[in-house]
Amino acid sequence: MGIEPLISPRAASSRRVPSLGGYGKYYAGIVILIGCSSGIVFGGIHCLGWNYLFQTYTQHMLWRAASLGIAGAPILLFLDLEYGIWLGRNVREYRYFIITFATISSLIYITARVTLILLMLLSFRSLPLGVYDTVVWTQFIPHF
Repeated sequence: MGIEPLISPRAASSRRVPSLGGYGKYYAGIVILIGCSSGIVFGGIHCLGWNYLFQTYTQHMLWRAASLGIAGAPILLFLDLEYGIWLGRNVREYRYFIITFATISSLIYITARVTLILLMLLSFRSLPLGVYDTVVWTQFIPHF
């Protein structure tokens, strides 16, 4: 169970674009970089709610921790996978470390995502009164 891509002879002669496993070391690093960068940006967007008012202090701290988890886990995953690519053939000596570290990073990310989803659903408990106002759309649409 290594990090090296396995290219079948049929896929090598095909004229289609290869999937993630078909790229070489250079392209695999770029694909990992793009994937982890998008995860970091996603976590950064959730960090914008850092000073948002929550119903309880516990929810506020959970939002902060989950936002940092979503922003930080892809960094750890990227460093771990790039270390495995950098090792090359020597990856067999450190494969359990790499797999364990990647699993922990992924579990942190998944747990943080589930936490944010639950906090968003819990925020529906106390909506502001303005939510129930009826909007008169004819005031906003110019008409003659």
